[in-house]
Amino acid sequence: MKNNLKENVVIFSDLDGTALASNHDYSDLTLETVKKVYESGHYFIPITARSTKDAVFQQGIKLGMDKMGGIVIANNGTHIYDFKEEKFIRALYISNEMLKKIFDETYGKIGKYKVHYFSDQTTYVYGYGENSKYWSDVMQMEYKKIDSFEDIHEPVNHLTIILAENADDKTREEFYKEFEFVKDELSIIQYTERVFELSTKGINKGEALTATLKHLGLNEQNTSVFCFGDGVNDVQMFEQAEHPIAMQNAIDEVKKVAQEVTLSNDENGVARFILDNIL
Repeated sequence: MKNNLKENVVIFSDLDGTALASNHDYSDLTLETVKKVYESGHYFIPITARSTKDAVFQQGIKLGMDKMGGIVIANNGTHIYDFKEEKFIRALYISNEMLKKIFDETYGKIGKYKVHYFSDQTTYVYGYGENSKYWSDVMQMEYKKIDSFEDIHEPVNHLTIILAENADDKTREEFYKEFEFVKDELSIIQYTERVFELSTKGINKGEALTATLKHLGLNEQNTSVFCFGDGVNDVQMFEQAEHPIAMQNAIDEVKKVAQEVTLSNDENGVARFILDNIL
């Protein structure tokens, strides 16, 4: 594969379950490999569902993006930060009018909906949740319980809605009908049988990949584009990249659209593939 690479190489990589090990840290090999990618004149671009503060200014800096003039993509594509230019080339938020409609539709419906609103640095919730608190702590974000819409003090870039534990096809059908009102402004992405993400319409990892290449002045004619991922939010990115590489630990839906499968995230699958096939 090394002999067939184009003039430029851009590598997009998911973080959790992909470049990050299961302990939420990078191996020394991964850090060394990312540095070698940039020293070779190529790009390694983290693209993650993690929130802005963590993705850009914690994970990005851990990977050395600030020193190498790299790019980081957060919230599955709503925010794209260019360290070379020291600015966001995109930062998208949900309108207050839409957020208020969602709040009014969901607040107080205990047992039917759990809702998590994500700003760049805060997770807003209706009530304490073990899983949402865990990920808030992992990302070192503030975690705030709200009792009114006015308690949300920052712009929200995306939100998740979690249905009841016994949610079935009828429940999901009712959910889509109840949230028909968001369709002109937001996209709804189903993560699991219960978890749905709402964010700016048309924004996803695949669209963010294309937007980033355009920002860099690159295209498929002069650039070999690789991507790594493991989850449902990586599928649209896999459909856009020339070389989509699934992790061994990826879900079957991702493996089905992958060109190849590499080792797991705990076996340095991303770094090993890059060293063996790109550098």
